[in-house]
Amino acid sequence: MRTTLCLALAWIAASFGAVQAHQPHSHDSPARNPAAHQHGIGHLDLLLEDRQLTLLLELPAADLVGFEHAPRTAEQRARLEQVRAALQDPQRLFELPGAAQCTLTSVELHSDLFADAAPSADDAGHADISAHYLFSCNRTEKLQYLQVTLFEHFPGSEKLLLQAVTPSGQQGGELSAGRNRIRL
Repeated sequence: MRTTLCLALAWIAASFGAVQAHQPHSHDSPARNPAAHQHGIGHLDLLLEDRQLTLLLELPAADLVGFEHAPRTAEQRARLEQVRAALQDPQRLFELPGAAQCTLTSVELHSDLFADAAPSADDAGHADISAHYLFSCNRTEKLQYLQVTLFEHFPGSEKLLLQAVTPSGQQGGELSAGRNRIRL
Protein backbone atom coordinates (compact mmCIF):
# COMPACT_ATOMS: atom_id res chain seq x y z
CA MET A 1 0.00 0.00 0.00
CA ARG A 2 2.74 2.50 0.93
CA THR A 3 4.50 1.98 -2.44
CA THR A 4 1.26 2.59 -4.34
CA LEU A 5 0.54 5.66 -2.23
CA CYS A 6 4.01 7.08 -2.88
CA LEU A 7 3.74 6.41 -6.61
CA ALA A 8 0.29 7.99 -6.80
CA LEU A 9 1.40 11.06 -4.87
CA ALA A 10 4.46 11.34 -7.12
CA TRP A 11 2.17 11.19 -10.17
CA ILE A 12 -0.08 13.86 -8.70
CA ALA A 13 2.89 16.09 -7.87
CA ALA A 14 4.35 15.69 -11.38
CA SER A 15 0.97 16.33 -12.99
CA PHE A 16 0.36 19.30 -10.70
CA GLY A 17 3.67 20.85 -11.76
CA ALA A 18 2.93 20.26 -15.44
CA VAL A 19 -0.53 21.78 -15.14
CA GLN A 20 0.85 24.80 -13.26
CA ALA A 21 3.62 25.35 -15.79
CA HIS A 22 1.06 25.60 -18.58
CA GLN A 23 -1.28 27.97 -16.77
CA PRO A 24 -1.31 31.58 -17.92
CA HIS A 25 -0.25 34.02 -15.24
CA SER A 26 -2.09 37.25 -14.63
CA HIS A 27 0.83 39.31 -13.28
CA ASP A 28 3.19 41.29 -15.52
CA SER A 29 6.46 40.91 -13.61
CA PRO A 30 9.03 39.12 -15.78
CA ALA A 31 10.85 37.81 -12.70
CA ARG A 32 7.87 35.69 -11.64
CA ASN A 33 7.94 31.93 -11.71
CA PRO A 34 5.76 30.72 -14.59
CA ALA A 35 4.30 28.08 -12.27
CA ALA A 36 3.13 30.73 -9.78
CA HIS A 37 -0.50 30.90 -8.85
CA GLN A 38 -3.27 32.66 -10.70
CA HIS A 39 -5.95 34.44 -8.71
CA GLY A 40 -9.29 32.66 -8.72
CA ILE A 41 -7.72 29.29 -9.56
CA GLY A 42 -6.68 26.67 -7.04
CA HIS A 43 -5.71 23.03 -7.12
CA LEU A 44 -7.29 19.95 -5.58
CA ASP A 45 -5.43 16.64 -5.60
CA LEU A 46 -7.35 13.59 -4.45
CA LEU A 47 -6.07 10.11 -3.68
CA LEU A 48 -8.32 7.22 -2.65
CA GLU A 49 -6.54 4.04 -1.68
CA ASP A 50 -7.79 1.24 0.51
CA ARG A 51 -9.71 3.02 3.28
CA GLN A 52 -7.78 6.30 3.07
CA LEU A 53 -8.97 9.45 1.30
CA THR A 54 -6.33 12.15 0.94
CA LEU A 55 -7.17 15.68 -0.23
CA LEU A 56 -4.50 18.26 -1.02
CA LEU A 57 -5.87 21.76 -1.55
CA GLU A 58 -3.83 24.76 -2.66
CA LEU A 59 -5.28 28.22 -3.22
CA PRO A 60 -3.98 31.77 -3.65
CA ALA A 61 -4.29 33.50 -0.29
CA ALA A 62 -6.04 36.46 -1.93
CA ASP A 63 -8.93 34.18 -2.90
CA LEU A 64 -9.48 33.26 0.74
CA VAL A 65 -8.47 36.24 2.87
CA GLY A 66 -8.39 39.08 0.35
CA PHE A 67 -4.65 39.80 0.66
CA GLU A 68 -1.31 38.05 0.12
CA HIS A 69 0.96 39.80 2.60
CA ALA A 70 1.43 39.32 6.31
CA PRO A 71 -1.63 40.76 8.06
CA ARG A 72 -1.08 44.44 8.85
CA THR A 73 -4.26 45.35 10.70
CA ALA A 74 -6.39 43.80 13.40
CA GLU A 75 -9.11 43.26 10.77
CA GLN A 76 -6.69 41.34 8.52
CA ARG A 77 -5.47 39.24 11.45
CA ALA A 78 -9.07 38.42 12.35
CA ARG A 79 -9.88 37.49 8.72
CA LEU A 80 -6.83 35.23 8.55
CA GLU A 81 -7.91 33.46 11.76
CA GLN A 82 -11.45 33.02 10.37
CA VAL A 83 -10.03 31.41 7.24
CA ARG A 84 -7.69 29.21 9.25
CA ALA A 85 -10.63 28.01 11.38
CA ALA A 86 -12.72 27.29 8.26
CA LEU A 87 -9.87 25.32 6.67
CA GLN A 88 -9.41 23.32 9.89
CA ASP A 89 -12.99 22.05 9.39
CA PRO A 90 -13.01 20.35 5.96
CA GLN A 91 -16.58 19.16 6.46
CA ARG A 92 -17.54 22.79 5.70
CA LEU A 93 -15.59 22.63 2.41
CA PHE A 94 -16.25 19.08 1.22
CA GLU A 95 -19.29 16.86 1.51
CA LEU A 96 -18.81 13.11 1.62
CA PRO A 97 -21.65 10.56 1.55
CA GLY A 98 -22.55 9.60 5.12
CA ALA A 99 -22.87 5.96 4.08
CA ALA A 100 -19.10 5.86 3.42
CA GLN A 101 -18.49 6.41 7.15
CA CYS A 102 -15.48 8.68 6.67
CA THR A 103 -13.73 10.14 9.68
CA LEU A 104 -11.25 13.00 9.54
CA THR A 105 -7.93 11.77 10.93
CA SER A 106 -5.53 14.60 10.07
CA VAL A 107 -5.45 18.25 9.00
CA GLU A 108 -2.31 20.20 8.11
CA LEU A 109 -2.35 23.84 6.99
CA HIS A 110 0.60 25.68 5.48
CA SER A 111 1.15 29.29 4.46
CA ASP A 112 3.72 32.00 5.00
CA LEU A 113 0.79 34.08 6.26
CA PHE A 114 0.42 31.80 9.28
CA ALA A 115 3.92 32.74 10.51
CA ASP A 116 4.10 35.10 13.46
CA ALA A 117 6.58 37.44 11.76
CA ALA A 118 5.75 41.12 11.51
CA PRO A 119 5.09 42.45 7.99
CA SER A 120 8.13 43.87 6.24
CA ALA A 121 8.33 46.88 3.93
CA ASP A 122 8.89 44.66 0.89
CA ASP A 123 6.13 42.22 1.85
CA ALA A 124 4.39 42.30 -1.55
CA GLY A 125 4.79 38.64 -2.55
CA HIS A 126 2.12 36.25 -3.65
CA ALA A 127 1.19 33.80 -0.92
CA ASP A 128 -0.67 30.53 -1.18
CA ILE A 129 -2.54 28.61 1.47
CA SER A 130 -2.41 24.83 1.33
CA ALA A 131 -4.34 22.24 3.27
CA HIS A 132 -3.78 18.50 3.55
CA TYR A 133 -6.72 16.42 4.76
CA LEU A 134 -6.70 12.71 5.55
CA PHE A 135 -9.88 10.73 6.06
CA SER A 136 -10.36 7.11 7.06
CA CYS A 137 -13.45 5.60 5.42
CA ASN A 138 -14.99 2.36 6.69
CA ARG A 139 -17.12 1.75 3.59
CA THR A 140 -15.23 3.07 0.58
CA GLU A 141 -17.61 1.22 -1.75
CA LYS A 142 -20.18 3.84 -0.67
CA LEU A 143 -17.78 6.70 -1.39
CA GLN A 144 -19.24 7.44 -4.82
CA TYR A 145 -18.72 11.20 -4.92
CA LEU A 146 -17.15 14.22 -3.26
CA GLN A 147 -19.11 17.47 -3.28
CA VAL A 148 -16.91 20.58 -3.11
CA THR A 149 -18.71 23.27 -1.10
CA LEU A 150 -15.62 25.48 -0.74
CA PHE A 151 -16.99 27.85 -3.41
CA GLU A 152 -19.94 28.77 -1.17
CA HIS A 153 -17.62 29.93 1.61
CA PHE A 154 -14.88 31.49 -0.53
CA PRO A 155 -16.39 33.18 -3.62
CA GLY A 156 -12.94 34.50 -4.58
CA SER A 157 -12.07 30.92 -5.45
CA GLU A 158 -13.62 30.52 -8.88
CA LYS A 159 -12.08 27.28 -10.10
CA LEU A 160 -10.21 24.25 -8.81
CA LEU A 161 -8.04 22.18 -11.13
CA LEU A 162 -8.59 18.55 -10.16
CA GLN A 163 -6.13 15.67 -10.25
CA ALA A 164 -7.51 12.42 -8.80
CA VAL A 165 -6.27 8.86 -8.40
CA THR A 166 -8.83 6.28 -7.27
CA PRO A 167 -9.14 2.49 -7.58
CA SER A 168 -11.22 3.05 -10.71
CA GLY A 169 -8.48 5.11 -12.40
CA GLN A 170 -7.16 8.62 -12.82
CA GLN A 171 -9.12 11.73 -13.65
CA GLY A 172 -8.60 15.41 -14.02
CA GLY A 173 -10.81 18.37 -14.68
CA GLU A 174 -12.06 21.71 -13.50
CA LEU A 175 -14.43 22.32 -10.61
CA SER A 176 -16.46 25.47 -10.04
CA ALA A 177 -19.49 26.60 -8.05
CA GLY A 178 -21.78 25.27 -10.79
CA ARG A 179 -19.81 22.07 -11.33
CA ASN A 180 -18.68 20.96 -7.92
CA ARG A 181 -19.21 17.20 -7.74
CA ILE A 182 -16.47 14.65 -8.31
CA ARG A 183 -17.60 11.13 -9.19
CA LEU A 184 -15.39 8.58 -7.53
